[in-house]
Amino acid sequence: MEIIFTILNIIKYLIYILLALAIVVFTFLTVSPAFGGTPDKETQKNIEDSQNFVEGKFRNIKTNYTNFRASEKKATFKDWFSPPKDKNPLKPLPTIKFNNKDLTEGKFSWFGHSTLIMKTEGLVVMTDPVFNRASPLPSFNSNSKSSFFNGKPFEFENPILIDDLPKVDVVIISHDHYDHLDSKAIKDLSNLVDHFIVPLGVGAHLERWGVIKNKITELDWYESKNFKDVDFTFTPALHFSGRGVFNGNSTLWGSWVVRSKSLSAYFSGDGGYSETFKKLGEEYGPFDIAFIENGAYNVDWSNVHMYPDEAVQASIDLKAEILFPIHWSKFDLSIHPWDEPIIRITKEAAKKNVNLATPMIGEIFELNAIPKKPWWKKLRN
Repeated sequence: MEIIFTILNIIKYLIYILLALAIVVFTFLTVSPAFGGTPDKETQKNIEDSQNFVEGKFRNIKTNYTNFRASEKKATFKDWFSPPKDKNPLKPLPTIKFNNKDLTEGKFSWFGHSTLIMKTEGLVVMTDPVFNRASPLPSFNSNSKSSFFNGKPFEFENPILIDDLPKVDVVIISHDHYDHLDSKAIKDLSNLVDHFIVPLGVGAHLERWGVIKNKITELDWYESKNFKDVDFTFTPALHFSGRGVFNGNSTLWGSWVVRSKSLSAYFSGDGGYSETFKKLGEEYGPFDIAFIENGAYNVDWSNVHMYPDEAVQASIDLKAEILFPIHWSKFDLSIHPWDEPIIRITKEAAKKNVNLATPMIGEIFELNAIPKKPWWKKLRN
């Protein structure tokens, strides 16, 4: 009988521990600023008035394209928890020290993943500013060969900090996932940026992190904002959104068309391949340059992330003069080696005769002299 009481006591305390843990987790998910904010009544009405908002969620674009890859490797438990030693860079990535004084009219620079900066018609524009970890969870030290669960960026020879930036006039954001919307960076940028142009619903996150409401413009698909003679048009993408456990697709996601007198650029954000690229190419193209997602793909995500060959086809559909592959070289977000996306897209671009830009992180360049050096190769030698 005594053994039964002992077992029941153990079970009772285990239940208490589990309940306490559940309360801690729920509190963290509710209180932590990293998860963002909730739209006010006016913004929520704008969201609900959107034709893309159906039954309490934003819906994805419809596509007839089938992109399941039978020949591609399926992710396994081992891929996630015990990847090869060289899946991620074994030493700091070679980068160029960014000098903001060199970012003159018509020039660009890439900071890794989907963060880049450009200057057109005197306006400095930055996309998806991420300067920290791509995770809401507290940082932890890990000897794991994978940094997927930590959201830790790769080491750079010349790290780029917010203090290194020039005066930024406009920030555009594609969606609210952690590798595209960095709460700490937004806090640091809140008083340094003149205007933030974001998808419907994302403004509440920025407000919680210190951005004044009148510095934020929220757009639906195919809506535009003109800021100091530069047009920013928010366009569809085949993806999804969400920062918490229970708020999936409560904010919109998409891509951007940036157009000035001297520049026509496309920024893809995240998204799977679809007929939408051809439609955008016909409506807004041709483009001088297209910054297109190329990385974090696998079979299970093939409808929301493109494979390298699809990124090349997207640039052709968009009628882009130059393809600039982004969404790689900073975070471990899938099962493939860190440099596989650039190796594959380089081969595919050559096969399709697509003009590919491959600048180093931090390198400043202009469209009439795009970098093409395969800088990633020396990390494998």
